[in-house]
Formats: sequence, C-alpha cells, structure tokens
Amino acid sequence: MKVVIICMLIGSFFNAIAQPATDSVKTKKYLPKLEGVIQVHYLNEFNTNGDTVRDPDGFRILRARLIASGKISEKIGYQLMIDPRAPEIGGMLRDAYLEFNFIKNQQIRVGQQKTQFGWENSTSITKLYTVNRAEMSDAVCRGENLRDVGIGLLGHIPINDNWRFENAITFTNGTRMNVAGPFDFNSKKVCWARLGLQYKQHTNKLNIGGSFAFGGLRYLNDSIYTPTDDIYADIWRFGTDIQFDSKFCFFAAEFAQGIDKVQDTIFAEPIGYQAQLALKTKWNAGPLVRYDSAEDEWKVLTIGAYYGMPKDKIRFLANYLFRGNVTDVPGGHDDRFYIQTQITF
Repeated sequence: MKVVIICMLIGSFFNAIAQPATDSVKTKKYLPKLEGVIQVHYLNEFNTNGDTVRDPDGFRILRARLIASGKISEKIGYQLMIDPRAPEIGGMLRDAYLEFNFIKNQQIRVGQQKTQFGWENSTSITKLYTVNRAEMSDAVCRGENLRDVGIGLLGHIPINDNWRFENAITFTNGTRMNVAGPFDFNSKKVCWARLGLQYKQHTNKLNIGGSFAFGGLRYLNDSIYTPTDDIYADIWRFGTDIQFDSKFCFFAAEFAQGIDKVQDTIFAEPIGYQAQLALKTKWNAGPLVRYDSAEDEWKVLTIGAYYGMPKDKIRFLANYLFRGNVTDVPGGHDDRFYIQTQITF
C-alpha cells in the first residue's frame, strides 16, 4: 500500500512539473513572429536627353519595414506591417489584417491588404530581380495605390501532384490605403482578382494567370478633407500573366488593359505590358533584362545584374534604366542607374 501511495505522489510531482512546460509550449506557439526588411539604394541620373539638367545623385532608404505576424488560435491569425521611413505619415501603415483559416488551403483576410491583380503587384518587392516595380504595375494594375481596406480570399485547390488552381480575390472600399472613417466610404466598391494555374515538378515551376477588376474608385486628389474635388470613376480591368522559374532562369511577362469612365465620359483607356528575364548561375548571381511600357508614354528598357536569390537574407541589385523613349517629356527622360542593398531578417 505504501508503495502505491509513494508511486502516486511521484506521479503527481512529475505531472505538476510537466504541466507548466506544456503551457509554455502552447504560449510560445502563439507568440508574434517579427520580420523586417531594410533597402538602401544609390541613384545616379545621367544627362542623356541633352537638356543639361539632371537630378542630383544620392543615397536613399527606400524601405525600412517591420512585420509582426502570428496566430491567436489554430484558425485565426494576423499580420501588421509598418514602414517608418514613409515620406508621409499616411504611408506608414501597410498591411493590417486578420486572417481566418477555416477553409482548407484558403485564407480569408479582413482589413487593409494588397489588392490582387497580376503577378508583380502581388509579389513582395523583396523577391523581385529589379529595384522598382514596372511602371505598368503602378499605372494599370491598381487603384491610387496598392492597398485598400476590405475582405480577401486567397489560396489554392490541388488538382494532382503537379497542378493546382490558384485564387486571389479582394473586395475593397475603392479608396487608397490609410484613409479613415467616412472619408474611406465609397458608394461603389471594387473587386480585384487573379485566377490561375500552377505546374510544379522538381525545380521547375510554371504559373499562368488571368486578372480582372470592376467597380468604382474614388480618387481623393489633394486632400481627403475636400470631397468636392474627388473624382468617382467606374473601372474595368483585365490582364494576363505568365512566369517560368527553373534552376537556369526566371522569366515573367504580363499584360493589362482597362477602361476608366467618369459619368458618361471615358477619360482613360490604360494599357501596359512588361517582360523580364533573369539568368541564374551556381554563384546565386546573374544578369537581367526587362522591357516595360505603360499607356504608350512610358517605354523603358532595364538591364542589370543581381546577387542573392529571392529567398536570401542579403541581396544586391544593379539596374540601368534607358528612359529616352518616355514620351511625356520632349526628348525623353534622363537615364538612371541604381545600386541597391537589401537585408531581410
């Protein structure tokens, strides 16, 4: 009998020790994960258009972002991204959304997030082979900027071992990011979406997608506090994209076109396209080239080189932009040369 009692006491003692450890593991599982990126680049502009005027060269902190993400339960998570170096206070808050994972392989996002259209805009800038996104991504594939407040559904549906269907859909207020309260409300919302297929085998991956957007945008112009100068536009967008990634190269191309209409007047029919190629070597470095066009005014060839793959913690990018065919300025713009250092942590 004494032996039984002693065994029970020993068991209780070890259970008491083990219980806090279990709680500690559970607590650690839901601790926020902190990440970030710092991008510093040097820009030099060459007087290639012959007007004897050029912008001064210099260094710039392009991005300095902090990202907190995590879960509060198995099915509910969150992400918060800020950029303290934003030139305007309104640009500091980037992502701020809740994430619900009640559907297998799907995420429901509620809050401020990227509007989903095309390939390049939905890809993190830290994982691109170029210093800046293509002009067509800014001009055609988004509203006033890349983020807005709303609800999104992002995920994939497996088809077989190699193929899967991908979906990324957002339904937003149709106003730019970080606009609070009634200034963000819009009588017409806007839907941005990309649907596509992915094929993956060994180190080769092929993505093909189609994008569309429709609804209403509220262009706030100079100030959110003067609604009299706001412009309400009905928009329609469509686009297509393709990416091929292998151990030897990365290739991507996309096209987008749309219509903007104010009342009964069509005031813009934006169109844009780009194609880029980056060759890979065993040294995780290589050359790249991109051609980018937007609305028949911006036609730029970019050549350069990179060190560090998209998932690496440290990367170096060098880009030279031939901007002589930018037609919104007589004689074109001056060429530019960028050198960028990037660290993610």
